[in-house]
Amino acid sequence: MASDPPVRNFSLENAAVFGRVAGTYDQLGFLSLAARFFTRQVVVRPGERVLDVGTGTGVVALALARTGARVTGVDIAPEMIALARHKARGLAEADFQVADGTALPFEDGRFDVVVCAAGVFFMPDMGAALQEWRRVLKPGGRTVFSSFGRGLMGALPGLWREELSTEGVKPGSPPLGRIPTLDAARELLEQAGFGQVQVDLTEVPYVLGSVQERWADIAAGLEGLPLRDLTLQRRAEVEARHLERLRTLPWPMQVPLPVIVASGVKPG
Repeated sequence: MASDPPVRNFSLENAAVFGRVAGTYDQLGFLSLAARFFTRQVVVRPGERVLDVGTGTGVVALALARTGARVTGVDIAPEMIALARHKARGLAEADFQVADGTALPFEDGRFDVVVCAAGVFFMPDMGAALQEWRRVLKPGGRTVFSSFGRGLMGALPGLWREELSTEGVKPGSPPLGRIPTLDAARELLEQAGFGQVQVDLTEVPYVLGSVQERWADIAAGLEGLPLRDLTLQRRAEVEARHLERLRTLPWPMQVPLPVIVASGVKPG
């Protein structure tokens, strides 16, 4: 009799992946720009309790804490949390801990606001995640999350996938297609029991000044993660070949950064 296949622990897999890129995550130009844009869309009041799910290195959490909100940031990767805590030294309004965004270690109704910047689409069961966020919200509390619409970065990600495929290397990229439209974001919130749902899509201008800036984005994040498993010589060959291809494009260039921001309120 054939044995059952091993059960995959996606939480541990995600923790391992993000742990590997933690040290360079803040160098991702498009992600930093999207995080700053998202922060401006989240209105919190001084003294409100805010939970930042998938906080990463704490970019959004720290910005909200500096407005006077009391912010708790959680992330599944201990390496991310270590960096966030380092950045938060001396800021009493922010604290960070390792936790799974689909199984939060908090009592019901603890928070006024739950936010998640470009993180929910990494969670295997997005609906369960939002239901968990709803649980820890007070009645009348709100959640706000962001995703990316279709066409992120234009043709550039496709060119990179082609480059890796010629090497027989599986591309590394976030599962952006899971919430690609306003309707998908709205449905996710409504099915999780949120009301007063609002969704919006904004094309945030993202300008890359040179091929080196594009390569820096690749090397810093999930796109470039497969490179870390190559020998130094092979990595240098892949880099040189891709840079040569990029130089055939017009620089500087502005590429699409379609940011979806969705919010909903827990019925009270």
